[in-house]
Amino acid sequence: MFSLIVFLWLCAGFYFTPRILALLIGPENIFAKSAVILFALLLNLFWFYGFYHLVIILFSYRKPAPVDFNANNLDGMGTPKVALLYTTCNDFRDEAVLSCLNQDYPDFHTFILDDSGDEEYKKRIDAFVCKYTSRVTLMRRRDRTGYKAGNLNNCLNRISGFEYFSVSDADTILPKDYIRNLLPYFNKPEVAFVQSRQELNPAQGSAFAQGLGFQIGLHCDNYLSTKEKYGFVMFYGHSALMRLDVLREIGGFPEVATEDLAYSMLIREKGYYGVYAKEVTSLEDFPSTFRQYRKRNEKWIRGTAECLFKYYPSFLKNKNISRLEKFDVFVSALSLLLSLPFLALLLLVGFILPYYFSHFQFQGPMFRMPLSYDNSLIKFAVNVSGNFFWRWDFFLMLIIMVASPILPVLIRILRRPGEKMRYIVMFTFNFYSMQVVSSLDLIAYLISGRAGFPVTGQEKDAAGNEVSNRRATVFIEVLAAFMFLLISVTTKNIWFLVFAAGTAIGTLILKRGFENRLVRIFAVVPLVILAIIIIFITKTLQ
Repeated sequence: MFSLIVFLWLCAGFYFTPRILALLIGPENIFAKSAVILFALLLNLFWFYGFYHLVIILFSYRKPAPVDFNANNLDGMGTPKVALLYTTCNDFRDEAVLSCLNQDYPDFHTFILDDSGDEEYKKRIDAFVCKYTSRVTLMRRRDRTGYKAGNLNNCLNRISGFEYFSVSDADTILPKDYIRNLLPYFNKPEVAFVQSRQELNPAQGSAFAQGLGFQIGLHCDNYLSTKEKYGFVMFYGHSALMRLDVLREIGGFPEVATEDLAYSMLIREKGYYGVYAKEVTSLEDFPSTFRQYRKRNEKWIRGTAECLFKYYPSFLKNKNISRLEKFDVFVSALSLLLSLPFLALLLLVGFILPYYFSHFQFQGPMFRMPLSYDNSLIKFAVNVSGNFFWRWDFFLMLIIMVASPILPVLIRILRRPGEKMRYIVMFTFNFYSMQVVSSLDLIAYLISGRAGFPVTGQEKDAAGNEVSNRRATVFIEVLAAFMFLLISVTTKNIWFLVFAAGTAIGTLILKRGFENRLVRIFAVVPLVILAIIIIFITKTLQ
């Protein structure tokens, strides 16, 4: 599969890159020529990820191989003792803990790992524990050192007699047969954990969550299922059954922001691996608000960067891990860090290169606004010809790259028109609204070297500061939106208008909330502008 991705990427690179490098032949200064080289590199980077998404998703539709054992058969395993660890920090959910208690398995115990600072949540948890004293053990610690990983390690270092354990987040709803159906997957001594499938909890009432939460199941069905066959299976932080002896062999969970990725790499270095159980589905919530979504995004970006710097070098050097897995881990992790390179590409295309090269113009209204040119938009749209750099093949490639991450949604829309249009609206808004703040999150980590662990369900972090809604961050976003708008008007480049709208609307929704119906309408604007761009593209193809 990855060979096909690389092959398609190389074909595209050899086909398109010479056109770009032709700009190096000329009298322009070294800065201009450096910008051309950087543009070619960034463009090829994003073409790679376009093929990456496209091929992985297409492979996910292949008929899966039959499971080589009976997933309901516990013969030969006995009934090993299982610890169910429910983690919470000011976000306790009764129904989630009850899903741990209601397992149809004879030998398990539930532990509530409470890091809450809010007294109301502590009282609720205490009352719940009193009600189920014989079946639940409450564990608290003096501080929150080590984030979620520290909380887990604190518990696992104090318990004994358990062979397996499972991690649940505060919103995780486990199916009744969760333990019984996952245990048989440990049919090989190298299996360290079994990751269950995850799906959006349909009972979640948030309009924001219902708009974007579809991607939880989409990721499992179209990415995790493919990687289970062709790549690296990662622990996703919850809804997985795990071997306690393997965890102790690596010294416990790494106490970093993304302990799940770090754990997955460390156990692989020891010769163990994880498997994916698509037959077992756990439910979870999607962030209920845009602010909470930004917090989670901040954790993922900073935490992923931290793991790449701290743990990937030893993972890369390990001779017992296949090159395919090393490649998969790096490419998957890097995919979360592309906002900053994408903004750099945007500025190169729309501002820097046209400044130095008068013939470097993305012809047609896709990149130039027709407002001041002609009364007839159609006349302007079709009045381009003979452009050596950007022909129909380039625009076709661009559309494929843009559409590839949402290919499963497009397929479902073709089957049932209108069913997933809300997701496409939200996906488009989310993409354009998050580029600036995601870039700032990455820059903040690169400068400070600290990842942090903002709790999604909270409005403030442990220090009492708003996360991903700091005034400085929002101010920079507003400034960036104004800059995008200014560049769009002065350079007549309509592409920047989408980013201006997305970034500005993102700050508006952050302030007013997505539940405001009037504000929610604005989320459609980026998709509308993008649709207009695509319509105009069809008039310029040659």
